[in-house]
Amino acid sequence: MDSGVKMILDDLKEAIDRNVSIRILTRSYLNITSPSALYMLKRGLKNKIDLRFYNVNNKSFHPKSYIVHTENDSEIYIGSSNPSKGALTDSIERNYRFLRSQNPEDFNAFYAEFENLFNNYSEIIDDGVMKNHSKNWKRPQVYKDIERAKENDKNKDEITPKDIEENKVIELFEPKGAQIEALYELENSREEGFDKGLVVAATGVGKTYLAAFDSIKAERVLFVAHREEIIKQAAISFKNVRKSDDIGFFYNNIKDNDKSMIFALVQTLGKDEYLKEEYFKRDYFDYIVIDEFHHAV
Repeated sequence: MDSGVKMILDDLKEAIDRNVSIRILTRSYLNITSPSALYMLKRGLKNKIDLRFYNVNNKSFHPKSYIVHTENDSEIYIGSSNPSKGALTDSIERNYRFLRSQNPEDFNAFYAEFENLFNNYSEIIDDGVMKNHSKNWKRPQVYKDIERAKENDKNKDEITPKDIEENKVIELFEPKGAQIEALYELENSREEGFDKGLVVAATGVGKTYLAAFDSIKAERVLFVAHREEIIKQAAISFKNVRKSDDIGFFYNNIKDNDKSMIFALVQTLGKDEYLKEEYFKRDYFDYIVIDEFHHAV
């Protein structure tokens, strides 16, 4: 699940930096494996992780085991814990750990079975497999049950009207769902040499936050839209993600031109009198977002 991947991703990155080999065998069975979890792994670890689907269609796949090799020994954890935040933190789970040095026969039997499944009954999860899984994936009921169980917890990713009114910076914002998939595709596109991209997504996916996440490495950002309320809401989104209040606006009588983030109305910025070096040099912005692109003319 997404929550489990988020918890362990930094540790996996640190392990890979030490040249540790990481193999993960999962399954699309019952749609428990969310596409965004796969995209998160591939985006964070690139091709340094060997990620595969168990591909026998007429069998369930539910082993939930973790194998770790160290310089001195090897160990296996077998039990009920899925890679989810609850299972890895405060849920009631039972897992059994044993070492190769203490239980060589048992260890070798489990490890041999993993090797057999991984090498003989799996398919590599590449971009095509991920896209196909995402296209066919349906959110299972278990996700809704988990959400209902936590409905009394405060959603730290939710912006309230009071937050906007107080111009408050919300901590712990991170991409989710389709945003993770889009970020992966945008990064791949840039690696292929493209410096422009078009994102098409339904209302509610969070395209403005997606743009903010994608802009995180840029020093100076321009966000262009056609309505005042859009650029004001976008400013809050970018402020939350980039944790900076170095924000300016360019519309009506406001003509900020020395901020790291500028939010402009196309009706104002598009006038010949403002498209001049005295306002912004041609290379001033590193990252430009045009919202509702059909208004960009």
